[in-house]
Amino acid sequence: MDAVKLLLIATLASLLLGQLIKIPLFSQSGSISITDLLVTTTIIIFFCNSFFTKKKLLFPKQIILPAVFFALSALFSLVLVIPNFSLSEIIVSLSFLIRFFIYFLLAVVIYNTVKKPQVLPWFNFILIIGASFAVLGLMQYITFQDLSSLAHYGWDPHQRRIVSTFLDPNFSGVFFGMTTTLATILYLYKKKNSYLVLTGIGFIALVLTFSRSSYIAFLAMMLTVGLFKSPKTFFIVLFLFITLFSLVGRVRSRVIGAITLDETSKARIESWQNAIIIFKDNPIFGIGFNSYRFSQVKYGFFTVDDPLGGHSGSGADSSILLVAATTGIIGTSFFLFFILSTLVVLSKKVKKSPSHLATFSTFLGLLIHSQFVNSLFFPQVIIFLWYMLGLTLKDDS
Repeated sequence: MDAVKLLLIATLASLLLGQLIKIPLFSQSGSISITDLLVTTTIIIFFCNSFFTKKKLLFPKQIILPAVFFALSALFSLVLVIPNFSLSEIIVSLSFLIRFFIYFLLAVVIYNTVKKPQVLPWFNFILIIGASFAVLGLMQYITFQDLSSLAHYGWDPHQRRIVSTFLDPNFSGVFFGMTTTLATILYLYKKKNSYLVLTGIGFIALVLTFSRSSYIAFLAMMLTVGLFKSPKTFFIVLFLFITLFSLVGRVRSRVIGAITLDETSKARIESWQNAIIIFKDNPIFGIGFNSYRFSQVKYGFFTVDDPLGGHSGSGADSSILLVAATTGIIGTSFFLFFILSTLVVLSKKVKKSPSHLATFSTFLGLLIHSQFVNSLFFPQVIIFLWYMLGLTLKDDS
């Protein structure tokens, strides 16, 4: 188990690499990251060790069974469309499903590996990674503000925004929001100034992403904290955002752009519409999880200049719509059942336990964020959630 713990530490630390190191899989349509390799190695070693030592494994049935049901329904949706795609396209699509499930299994590994007195130190390590990620983002903001040179490689040409190593302000923004929420909650319970410092670093990085979806998600997280622990905290955060809106022109223009439908908002609406079109044409089982990129090609949703849709071509700007389009009503029902089951488990001690409150509030915020960006299937974001879930389950044992 010591080897598994070291791998868990290495996996969490690998989040700092973000999207910088990736191994191409079938050209532009897929890739494997260092984090993918570490997660897979961790899962294999953990279950092999448990098998050979005959150690009894604990599974949170209220969560694991819905996750298995969704995975099976997603696999079935993909099997049904095998004749419609090439072998390489099926392999890439299947790899997305495998990655989603093995990432989820990290929660089970942590639940069985970490001891209850170690829960807080593990949360602290998560905050160290979050703070390091924020510092990398601030360094990038100072030294590399224009991503136009990366457009050739499929990345959006963001300018004067923190993207950190995720190379995207929206995914980085929700990550900052989640770590800042965790630091805030630990400060409210532990009253240590170090948590307050981490809260400040994370909040500054979040603001400089200028990500509207991340702002909304963070406010939702803080509202949850306000309802269950500290109303004053929520009003302080709300006051800060109102002040930023009044004094910082970039923040104000971003918020107004959402209301007046700027180019980014129009592109997001178009993404939603495309997903709805695919769902309407394939309402029962969808077009196969996650063959979304290849289906968009068949529908002609991409331009001639970008025939595979770049790095965002494999998803829709809504995780729920993506699941609906790729797995249909059947898969979406199991997916929503999985989400609801997880929230029910987390809500049981939300008023008493900092780990429950942190995981519950970040999960709610992430769910809101994922309706504007496909963050529920972004590896470096979802792995953060599964670590927190595993630690919370252990804290509850």
